[in-house]
Amino acid sequence: MTTPAEPVPTADRAATGQHRACAGAESPFARWDPPGLRIDEPSEFIAAVPALLGFVPERSLVVCLLREAPDRSGSVFLGAVARHDLYPRAAQVRVARQLAALCAQERACGALVLIIDDSTGGPDRIGRPDGAGCRLMRMLAGALLAEDVELTDAWIVSEITDGARWWSLIDPEVTGTQSDPAASPVALAQVLDGRPIRSGRAELADLVAPDPVRAAEVAELLPEVVAAVADARCAATRECHRRAMVEAVLGQVRRADSGGRPSARELAELAVALRDTAIRDILFALPVSGYARAAEALWSHLCRAVTGPDRAEAATLLGYSAYARGDGPVAGVALAAALAAEARHTLAGLLETALRTGMPPHEVRRLARSGMDRAAALGVDIGSDPRGRS
Repeated sequence: MTTPAEPVPTADRAATGQHRACAGAESPFARWDPPGLRIDEPSEFIAAVPALLGFVPERSLVVCLLREAPDRSGSVFLGAVARHDLYPRAAQVRVARQLAALCAQERACGALVLIIDDSTGGPDRIGRPDGAGCRLMRMLAGALLAEDVELTDAWIVSEITDGARWWSLIDPEVTGTQSDPAASPVALAQVLDGRPIRSGRAELADLVAPDPVRAAEVAELLPEVVAAVADARCAATRECHRRAMVEAVLGQVRRADSGGRPSARELAELAVALRDTAIRDILFALPVSGYARAAEALWSHLCRAVTGPDRAEAATLLGYSAYARGDGPVAGVALAAALAAEARHTLAGLLETALRTGMPPHEVRRLARSGMDRAAALGVDIGSDPRGRS
């Protein structure tokens, strides 16, 4: 999975020619603001990867793009951070070309590479020049060279954990000990900003994993709710009805913001509300409101409790919200769930393509601003993000 980013400022390039990466305003997978956090050593960079991605990767190829800072000669900043599964090995040539194309698209001047692989035959073999990691590194270096991009540095580990070893893939004689990921300044910034660092992709999958018991409860209530909504629609103008429906959804979002868990009936009402595309389109504004996280929690509850097109709509809203705030892993899992539920869901397909090809989050936020305009035209105040993240 490749995830785009808006630039993250970094420190100057060291006199030795090595890049000193610094995480700052926004990483591609999670948004956070504290400036001046520096990553000067391989162990610090490796420890920061779970925070940059939002989860602890396994059997992965992680590439951090470097771009020249236009206002500071000799300085670089982090651009996109991309993660791909290592296997199947037959796909690695295609992955290398995709990453090189992303570097060209982002006008990268260099790339930092980390391979996480616990299947290489043990710690005595993981950094060997004839090992699979070195072969992949050389393959990627060739693809980058074709795009006039430098492979600045590359490392390999069997896992990311405190005290484990890392090896350089450029000079396998160079090795060291990893720092504690939980103590990384980047991880601290994430935690202080309320951004979870998940234990792995299984935890991500849980966000959209079907809940058969809750789904059965909601399915039983859906016919009754559909009938009630139809009666309400007949008793009011279309505009008044939609305004009331949007306000009802916003009420659920506010309750979620207070830690409330929706009932089966509330989920059924929410699913029926989203069947009106005009209402759904307004709700795309929530990622730039003060309720982005609460809305995502609500979409996750709904996604797990419904099936078919209803699941696709909930998963698309979850995926879009995560994408708009820069959380690529959640966006990828949610959009995959949407397309699995409804393969021809147009918006989910467009968003998945944008995510895969590296469109930055600020580009897709246009949809949120359109939702704000639609809400205003209906006389509904979605509410802006009090932290100014619009």
